[in-house]
Amino acid sequence: MSSTTVIDALDVRDLLGLVDHVCRARGVTREEVCGRGRTKAVALARHELWWRLRHHPEMSFSYVEIGRLFDRHHTSVFAGIRAHERASASHVTEVRSTARFD
Repeated sequence: MSSTTVIDALDVRDLLGLVDHVCRARGVTREEVCGRGRTKAVALARHELWWRLRHHPEMSFSYVEIGRLFDRHHTSVFAGIRAHERASASHVTEVRSTARFD
């Protein structure tokens, strides 16, 4: 499945706004996030996008549904979401440990 096919599937579900938001924040393109690339920036953006789809307030996609959208096995989606959660938790811990309260 090409990145164009993934983008089309996301468009049908009216999710391109979310994709574009993550892409702008992470400095990557739609094609990169929806493609097969595995650079760190692309993987981090993809993992965040998967997390946002999994925790979407209106739709809450399953791991299998996200996997089908991105042509990935559901266990890859699960691992990506867990990686995003770990990275987010460590970032919060870093911010808390360096915060100064004078």
